[in-house]
Amino acid sequence: MSCLCYCICRHPGPETGTLLGVGNQPVYRLTHRRLSAAVSRLEVADLAPDLPRLRAYARVVCALHCQGPVIPLRYGAVVSQESRLLALLDEQILQYEALLRELEGCVEMGLRVLLPQTPLSPGTAGGREELPGSSAPPGRPGLTYLTARKAHYARQDRWTEEHRRAADRCQAQFTGLFVKCKTEALSPRLPLLSLYFLVPRAMLTPFRQAFRRLSATESARLLLSGPWPPYNFVSGGLSLGEF
Repeated sequence: MSCLCYCICRHPGPETGTLLGVGNQPVYRLTHRRLSAAVSRLEVADLAPDLPRLRAYARVVCALHCQGPVIPLRYGAVVSQESRLLALLDEQILQYEALLRELEGCVEMGLRVLLPQTPLSPGTAGGREELPGSSAPPGRPGLTYLTARKAHYARQDRWTEEHRRAADRCQAQFTGLFVKCKTEALSPRLPLLSLYFLVPRAMLTPFRQAFRRLSATESARLLLSGPWPPYNFVSGGLSLGEF
C-alpha cells in the first residue's frame, strides 16, 4: 500500500500522537538518522483532491508545525514503498537540515494586494482588448496590427511596474519583521499581487500592527492571512514532489 507524505521534520521532533490524516488513516513517522517524515497509509484511488481530503491534510501539517519546524509537502506527494522515502531522507539530509534551521520558529503570512483599477486604454472594450486589425483602414492592416501590439505590451509593462512599486511599498512597511519575502503576480494584465512573508513567531504582533498601518495609507485593497506552515518557502531544488 502507498504512503501519503505530509511533511519532513527533525528526529526527535513533533509527535503524531492520535492524528488522523486523509481517509481517517492514522499518521505515523518514518525515521532515518536525524530526520523523520509524517505519513499515512493510502489507497491511490483515494487521492483525488476534494475539500475534505485537503482539509484533513492541512490539519496534519498545521498540527505538526505548531510543535516545531516542518518542511510541508504539497498534497499528492506519494511513495509506493516506505524504503523509497527513507532513501530520499538519506540523499537529501544536509539540504533538509539546512532548510529546517532556516524555518525554525517561523510561520508564513500571506498578503493579497488588489491594485486600484485604472480607466481602460484605447483599443479595449468592456475590459477586452480589441482584435488587432479589426478597425484597420483599407490597405493598412499591418500598421494597425503593430500599433495594437505596441499598446498591448505598454499596458502589460504598466501593470508590471505597478506590481513592482506595490511590492516595494509593502516590503518597506514590514522591514525588520520578516526573514524572507516572495512576490507573485498572477498575470501582468491583472491588478492582483500576492506576497508571502516568512515571519518569526515573535514578530507576529508587530507584523499585524504594521499591516494595519499599511492598510490605513495604501490606496490598494489589502488582505492579510496566516499564520500558516511555510509552504511557499520550501522549494529551491529539493525533491518535494512525487517520489
